[in-house]
Amino acid sequence: MLARFTLLLFILLPLLSEAAELRRRSTTSATVQEAQARSSFNTLVLQTIQHDMPSGGGYSATPEDVARAAEAGVEWSEALQGLVISPQRAAPTFCSAACYMVLLRSLQRWEAAVGRRLPADAWAALDITGNQPDGTGAWGRANANGPGMAMLVHELGAGVNFHDVRLARPGDFLKIFWNENIGAGERGHLVVFLGLERKNGAINLRYWSANKPGGYGVRSVPLSRMHNLIFTRITTPQNFSRANRLREHHSWLHSMQTRSYTFGEVRRACNIR
Repeated sequence: MLARFTLLLFILLPLLSEAAELRRRSTTSATVQEAQARSSFNTLVLQTIQHDMPSGGGYSATPEDVARAAEAGVEWSEALQGLVISPQRAAPTFCSAACYMVLLRSLQRWEAAVGRRLPADAWAALDITGNQPDGTGAWGRANANGPGMAMLVHELGAGVNFHDVRLARPGDFLKIFWNENIGAGERGHLVVFLGLERKNGAINLRYWSANKPGGYGVRSVPLSRMHNLIFTRITTPQNFSRANRLREHHSWLHSMQTRSYTFGEVRRACNIR
C-alpha cells in the first residue's frame, strides 16, 4: 500500500508542479500584456485617430450644436452595457467633443488589448447626458474652460499633467491657450499632440482635433502663437473605473465660466509638473 502511494506521488508531483508553473506563466503573461497596453496608451490614441475618426464634417460650437454633437457622438447601449462612439453622427462638432470621443474609443481599444472591461457603471458615468454644465460629471469636466481634461485625469489618478513641450509625446492630450486668460475670457483649443516640426523657419506644433472651419483633421501652428500649454498623458487607464465615484459637481471648474485664474493656480490644482 505504501509503495503504491509513493508511486502515485512520484507520478502526480511533477504534474502538479507543471500546472503551477503554467498558472504562474499565464498570470505573468497577463500582467506583462496589461503593462504593455498601459505603456502604449498613446499608441492606442493615435490608432483611434487613424482608424476610427473621420475627416472633415465641419466645425460648430453654438450652444445648440454643442449639446447635439456631444449626445449624438456618445450613446449608452443597454445591450452592450457600455458606450457606442459615433464621430460621424456628431459632425459638425467641436474640439472637446472630438477629443473626448478619441479618449473613450481609446479606452475601448485598451479593453480589447488587455482582455478586461471597465465596469458598466464607470462607462455610464463617462456618458454624455444632456447639456451638462461645465464641471458636472466626467464630460462636464473634460468640456470645461481651463484645464478640464487635465483635472478629470488628475481626479481619477489616470495619468500625469505637465507643461513642458520638450516632454511631450505623440498621443498626449493637450489644451492650448491662445491668449493669457485661463477660464473666463480664454481662447482655448483641446487637441491631441502629434509632434513638432520646422516650417518656414519656425517651430510648429502639429495636432489633431475638430478645427475651424473644416472639422476633424490635422493642423500645424507656430509654437510662438501659443501662450500656455497643458499636456495630459494617460498612464493608468484602468483608473477610469473610478469615474462613477467622481463627485457630481466640480465647482472650481464651473467657476471658470466667470472667473480667470493664473497658470500658477491651475498648476497647483491639477498637479501640473
